[in-house]
Amino acid sequence: MLSKARLYRTAGFLLAALAGFCAVNASAVPSFARQTGMACAACHTLFPELTAFGRQFKLNGYTMQSTPQVMNGDEKNPSVQISAIAPLSVMFQASYTDTKGGVKDANNVTIQGTRANLQFPEQFSLFYAGEITPHIGAFLQVTHGDSSPGFTMDNSEIRYADHFTVGDKKDLIFGIVANNNPGLSDVWQSTPVWGYPFAGGATYEKPLSWTLGQSVGGAGAYVSYDDTIYAELNLYKAMGSGGADTPQTDPFTGVATSNIAGWAPYWRLAYQSSFGDNYLEVGTFGMNTRLYATGTGTSGPTDNYRDLAIDAQYERPLGNDSVVVRAVLGRESVGLDAFREANPTQPNVSFRTINVNGSYHFGANKSLQLAYITTSGDASSAAALTAGLRTGTRATVLEGAYYPWENVRLSLQYTAYAKYAGVSDGASDNNTIYALAWFVF
Repeated sequence: MLSKARLYRTAGFLLAALAGFCAVNASAVPSFARQTGMACAACHTLFPELTAFGRQFKLNGYTMQSTPQVMNGDEKNPSVQISAIAPLSVMFQASYTDTKGGVKDANNVTIQGTRANLQFPEQFSLFYAGEITPHIGAFLQVTHGDSSPGFTMDNSEIRYADHFTVGDKKDLIFGIVANNNPGLSDVWQSTPVWGYPFAGGATYEKPLSWTLGQSVGGAGAYVSYDDTIYAELNLYKAMGSGGADTPQTDPFTGVATSNIAGWAPYWRLAYQSSFGDNYLEVGTFGMNTRLYATGTGTSGPTDNYRDLAIDAQYERPLGNDSVVVRAVLGRESVGLDAFREANPTQPNVSFRTINVNGSYHFGANKSLQLAYITTSGDASSAAALTAGLRTGTRATVLEGAYYPWENVRLSLQYTAYAKYAGVSDGASDNNTIYALAWFVF
């Protein structure tokens, strides 16, 4: 039986991790293949992992087009140009989860006699993904989950892109993007939105900015210079009037209804290069977010969350096979200025996370993934210590995937915990087997 202290610790952990746990990456949709007239393999080694061409397709605003067009006006500068085939796609996922210590309820208490969870669907999504008009494209997703009553807005963005020649005939892509998830515009699988695990995976603590999907909206600009240097700057704001519609959980103080104050800047800088058969990307990204410290407040003092991360992605073909290695190291520094008004001895705190993972692709229809994830953080307030918020997790994820067709992914995943929600004793009770059937069409 769980002790009360451990129950509080685990419940608090789940509160902090919940926002980032259920998200499933869905960057691969067949409407892109129908629009370009190319097979899925042109953009993906094995979906959802992008190839170099797939990254360029996204940076260019999803606008590469080979389908018949409905046009009006001058052919070189039409007043309207719309694809005769609507860029629509469907994604369906069904899953089976078996947790060693049993399925937990909302308070992390084991449901008597229940250790397995069948979801049909786990996720059912509809997409409009492709060109809207020359230079403008979209990736718009609405999703129905097993536990949701209807469809809700999921990861979505609209972007404009154009090319310019600068300097010594160097190519520059300039883009403007608006989306509802910081990092959604990224083109690498080393960053959180599109990173591994692609589905299922370990439950672990994440920096605040990694968990804001669909609770914020923002816009900004990006440039890609000479297919080498990538830079992006966006500003995000909470949805609704004053952010009241999208409260966040302050992961250090335990306040479950804090709202984002004002605009939160997100930035990204990356360098990529190919040498011989090798490809390497190294980069950094971060975000600065302020939360109101009490209740559903929309004014007054705030706590400040500064997130900074570095990432890398390495790729190399090996005959008919290929290997991809990815890593992200994140650090969050938290200034609890507002919280300190009621807790004057409260120091500032910090939190760290590391996710190192890799994929080995056996030809064009099989892959093996391995990931190691670890988190750690400073002690925070007495209330947070009681709840055990952000006190550390260590997990290893092993997954095998089989693609009988390019748009069907069947996978079996095992997650093993050496530490869970700050506790090593009994961590293995959370070990999980996850089987997934993933269809996109």
